[in-house]
Amino acid sequence: MGYTGLTVAALVWLLLLGAGLLVVRRELSLLQDRVTASGSATADGLAIGAPAPRFPGMRPDDVVLFFFGDCAPCHELATEVARSADPYQFASVVSDGTMPDSASSVRELLADDARAMVGDEAAAVRQQYKVHSGPFGVAVSGGLVVAKGVLRHAEDLEHLRRVAYGVAASTMSR
Repeated sequence: MGYTGLTVAALVWLLLLGAGLLVVRRELSLLQDRVTASGSATADGLAIGAPAPRFPGMRPDDVVLFFFGDCAPCHELATEVARSADPYQFASVVSDGTMPDSASSVRELLADDARAMVGDEAAAVRQQYKVHSGPFGVAVSGGLVVAKGVLRHAEDLEHLRRVAYGVAASTMSR
C-alpha cells in the first residue's frame, strides 16, 4: 500500500472516529438532560444538610413540595396531597412554570386551607431552594434539608414525611 492508500485509510479512520465521538457527545448530552429533568442532578435542590430557608407557614420540621402549574405530574401529585390522611403536613410552593397564571390550576387541587404559597413569593422561595423541576419535595428536620428529590408516586410523599418527622422524633428522644 502506497502513501495514497495509507492517507485514504487514515482519513476514513479519522472520519469514523469523529462520527463516533459526535454520537457519544450527543448521547451524553441527552443523558445529562434526563438526569437534570429527573431532579437527581446535584443542581436540583439545596444540598443535604444545608439550612432550609424559612418562609411564612413553614415549620422547623416539614415537607416542602414544589409544583408547577403547567406540569401534568404536578397536578397528579397535588391531587394525592389533597387525598392524603393529613394534607396539612405539607407546605406547598406553587409556581407558574412556563405558562403565565398556571399556578392557580394546581392551587385549586389542594385543600382550601392548605399551607400553600402561590405567585411571586412562591417563585422566590423556589429560587432560594434551587428547584428547577417538579414535582419536587424537600424534607426538613430541625431547619436542615434531610432529603430531597423528584416526586413520582404517593409513596415518595410518605417517604419524605417519614424522613422529616422521623428524624425530628429520633433527635428529640435522645
